[in-house]
Amino acid sequence: MKLKKLIVSGFRSYGQRTEFEAGDLNVIIGRNDVGKSTILEALDIFFNDKPDVNDLSIDDGVNQIEITCIFNDIPSSITLDQTSPTSLESEYLVNSNGELEIKKQFSFTATGTSSEKVFIVCNYPDNGELEKLMEMKNTPLKTFFGRLKLDEDTVDLRNNAELRKALRDHFYPDGNITTASKDLQIEGRLDNEDNRKKIWASLKKYLPLYSLFFVDKPLNDQDSDIQDPMKEIIKEVLKREEILPLLRDLKNAVQEASSSLADDTITELNKLDSGLAETLRSSFPKEPSWNTIFKLALEDERGIPLNKRGSGLRRLVLLSFFRAQVENRRSASAPNIIYALEEPETSQHPDFQLMIVNALKELSETDNAQVFFTTHNSNLAKEIPRKSLRYIYKDDGDNIHLENGTNPDGSDNEEIIDRIIQTLGALPDPKNKVKVLVFVEGENDINALINYSKILHEENNDVLNLENNEAVAFIPTGGSQLKHYIEKKHLDGLLQAQVHIYDSDKDEYVRAVEDLNAENDPRKIGFNTSMDEMENFLHHEAIQEAYADLSITIELEEIDTQDVPVLVARTVHEAQSDVAWDDIHADPVKREEKQKKKVSKAKRLLNKEAIEKMSIERIESRGVKEEIIGWLETINSFID
Repeated sequence: MKLKKLIVSGFRSYGQRTEFEAGDLNVIIGRNDVGKSTILEALDIFFNDKPDVNDLSIDDGVNQIEITCIFNDIPSSITLDQTSPTSLESEYLVNSNGELEIKKQFSFTATGTSSEKVFIVCNYPDNGELEKLMEMKNTPLKTFFGRLKLDEDTVDLRNNAELRKALRDHFYPDGNITTASKDLQIEGRLDNEDNRKKIWASLKKYLPLYSLFFVDKPLNDQDSDIQDPMKEIIKEVLKREEILPLLRDLKNAVQEASSSLADDTITELNKLDSGLAETLRSSFPKEPSWNTIFKLALEDERGIPLNKRGSGLRRLVLLSFFRAQVENRRSASAPNIIYALEEPETSQHPDFQLMIVNALKELSETDNAQVFFTTHNSNLAKEIPRKSLRYIYKDDGDNIHLENGTNPDGSDNEEIIDRIIQTLGALPDPKNKVKVLVFVEGENDINALINYSKILHEENNDVLNLENNEAVAFIPTGGSQLKHYIEKKHLDGLLQAQVHIYDSDKDEYVRAVEDLNAENDPRKIGFNTSMDEMENFLHHEAIQEAYADLSITIELEEIDTQDVPVLVARTVHEAQSDVAWDDIHADPVKREEKQKKKVSKAKRLLNKEAIEKMSIERIESRGVKEEIIGWLETINSFID
């Protein structure tokens, strides 16, 4: 289950209803005090906390906060009020788009006390007889069923989902159930006998975990910058599929033994006062909070806790947590989780800033994670795909607006991109020691160039090694960022020379190189790859060996003109799944999304692990040795 949209009203600066479209990666940009962190904290309140009266918007007459989260990718089978599976669709608990929409409403009195209600916004059967259907536990459902004199042989009377379906079918025998939008309350001063409380308790188990990290708070003994990663490890492990049955068994054993002792107490009370004993029964009003039972901490061999160590080490732990999660999240049993950070660049060395952002990007590309973070750093923002940029600004009337970096059709939102550039400043800030800027399409091409240069340098010391070379700065220009670097010439005022190296599989890249070379500027040179993409330079055996290290066996023939990332992603998928590549999902849009994720993952592995399996012999076999050396010689000529 993934977050698709956040809707906020009455919360701090968001007095009016404001919608936030969520993707896998969400990078929030805007001027100071415009409401960036408020988005992250609104999500934290929805998933983990409650607001206080000071969180109310200062707009006149506002005494209520509403935070709504809309989720897609909802499970096709779900357990609501019993152990029998059902679905949100069949229970009419989805909105008009077939999504789960949950609204939390926090109301405040004049004295500042608050109350909370939770609603499912859904298209519910428009029939007065069925209005309270979800409120009924098994006994009232059977009573309702019996009152209508329905055939008991057609349903399992112990199964609430079957009973509800039979009752709906009775009032709509043709199956054409008319529905109307309804705010179905599922929490907030409901009686313990109200079945909706059980539904909400069950639904919460399917919602993503939400982990919010503040990087710039003062560090102290209770600093959650360090405690949070350890707490989140506990929370995540407790939601794993292999752990949940163990917790259920433990809970049942404790409850059974406790109830037995409680019943013995009532038996003894019955001997003293039978009238009083008749009114008592044992009950467990709340589910056990396992994450408060288990504690996890980091300490060194001397027993010194991490929060007593230097801030640099503590920051590295946070970075390491996210990098470790990249691998952990690849497990199919990992629960859905949303990671949120405020300004990860704060108090970090520039190298660590980039590492943490790359880790967050990779996390967002796994099947069961989403990432939110705010930033003021232009060097980090330029690493982010346009579709992941979220810009917040106020109009002349002080109303807040949220805009995406791309339009609904996927094209660049040029106005917003220009606003982002104006807000953050003209993009990179190269060090004075940088002599040449190397423009490539993205991070994967940077990895490829660095690794090829290392291999060639090992054979011949005269070949430039790009690894940790402070004279070279890389500028990713993927997609239409070319416009801002080449057409708008943002960096032409700098003294550094420019070398542009792009694939040749897209006309726009070929034209960009032609236009750039047509300027006849001796300090600006462009190249297109001789093959379609940089990935075509790889030897098929190097790819097979890289996947073999992951215990994945694939068979490839010699690379030709294929789209290599797609070819590899498809081959890996078919080696691991019985589901055909074109049948990954019945919905064409979701199928394309899942395929793109797999291709992105393959592309990343090809340019990291697979390229490390390349050798001089394999580079020569592919016929690209002189081409790569030519690029490196051009770069080196500007350094010299």
